[in-house]
Amino acid sequence: MKTLVHQSTIDGFNTMLEQFKLKYSNHVRFLNYFDTYYIQNGRYRHWCKAFQPDRLTNMETNNYVESWHNQLKSMYLKRKGNRRVDRLIYILVNDVEPDYISTVNRLVLRIGRMSPAERGKKENALGDVNP
Repeated sequence: MKTLVHQSTIDGFNTMLEQFKLKYSNHVRFLNYFDTYYIQNGRYRHWCKAFQPDRLTNMETNNYVESWHNQLKSMYLKRKGNRRVDRLIYILVNDVEPDYISTVNRLVLRIGRMSPAERGKKENALGDVNP
């Protein structure tokens, strides 16, 4: 299935679809279901890269977004629930943005990563600011 989704050419998709159907030809009920819900009436155009080259280009960035969201929740929000929107904006502007700018500057200047002791000091400083 994954190879069908990521086929970048229409000819490649058609070839892989035929191979897929041959491979699973002994699973008639599955192939009928697959054909009904994923192939008929041009439904394959909604999930195959060959028919939507712009839509599936940045799917791999989702892990970065999830990682950043986890860092936001654990490091800055301390896993506390029910934060008010104004408090979240305050944290984003006063804590996250300066840290982000510092990280970008550190990368541009090629300065190494923080040691665990420095990271602990930073987290303690954030803990004092974020009740």
